[in-house]
Amino acid sequence: MQLVITFMSVVAGLAFSIAVALVVEEWIFGQVFRVFFTHPAKVPTGLALQPVRVKSQQR
Repeated sequence: MQLVITFMSVVAGLAFSIAVALVVEEWIFGQVFRVFFTHPAKVPTGLALQPVRVKSQQR
């Protein structure tokens, strides 16, 4: 039983530590949650990357 209580306290301490770290990062930088909760930018289908051949004389 003591092992279970120890495990629960370690997990709770880790979760609390991560929560405090995220709040502090948000206060300092202000963009932490914006990175996690925004949708990725969509690349238009017409602008797909194409390989380009380079001649040996070009740099």
